Amino acid sequence: MADKGKIGNVDLTAVIDMVPPARTPSAMFPDVADSAWESYKDTLEDGQLQLYYGVIVLQMDGATILVDTGMGPGPHPDRGNLTGNLYELVSDVLAPPDNTTNTNVSPSDQVNFVIHTHLHADHVGWNLRYAGGMPAPNFRRARYIISKADYDYYTEETMLEQSPHVQRQVIPLRRLRLQEIVEGEHEVTDGISVVPAPGHTPGHQVVLINSGGQKGMVAGDLLHNIAQVSEPTWCAGVDWDKTQSANSREKLLDLAEKENWTVAAGHFPPGQQIGKVIRDGNKRIWAPL
Repeated sequence: MADKGKIGNVDLTAVIDMVPPARTPSAMFPDVADSAWESYKDTLEDGQLQLYYGVIVLQMDGATILVDTGMGPGPHPDRGNLTGNLYELVSDVLAPPDNTTNTNVSPSDQVNFVIHTHLHADHVGWNLRYAGGMPAPNFRRARYIISKADYDYYTEETMLEQSPHVQRQVIPLRRLRLQEIVEGEHEVTDGISVVPAPGHTPGHQVVLINSGGQKGMVAGDLLHNIAQVSEPTWCAGVDWDKTQSANSREKLLDLAEKENWTVAAGHFPPGQQIGKVIRDGNKRIWAPL
């Protein structure tokens, strides 16, 4: 069952493309002492840190948006040869009404925008499919929104050689005339904007929602584990700049708490991917919807 929420006139649905193998907390957060997890055992599963590769679907009058596209169909040798399931799940979410007479439109044709929070492999995997070596978009009517800072970083020659997922799932978008490279704060469509939140990657960005007097955020990899809501200085080992990552997290969690945002975090467990940041004594905690 997908997690659901609502911000004004925007419906949010969190779907999980793939569940990668779990790992020890120190493998994900090498700078956090094992003893520090004693207060956050409930954020672990059997003592292990389990990520979920979640994608957030935003639906409103006039636009359907995917925030990131998961790990991709696979199988993925570096993740236990597991496979992704996003396309089928998104098709279910976007299925036409039972009474429709238009059987020629695929549910994926309804996606108007794909917003990439950043260009890691588990966030771009369903952009394109290949037949006979040629790429074709899985969401053919969508504009793919990518931050310039991330695009410049990952298409630099050395980084590109180390990033086959960018070669296959990002670079061809330019030739297909589907990508839109943006800088700074950028309005994607009415009530939906991207805002820089650097640190995890140079161009990491979050999606802000402002609709019907309510606000919210799709956090991307600002958050990997629920413990980070209470411990914003905890940084993933893969963060490009840990100081920037912590600063971005503190700033946006502060706004989320003060302005009562609804927040979606795709890496959180099912049933907890959409929630609020609230105060409990002297620290923030996560309150799933």
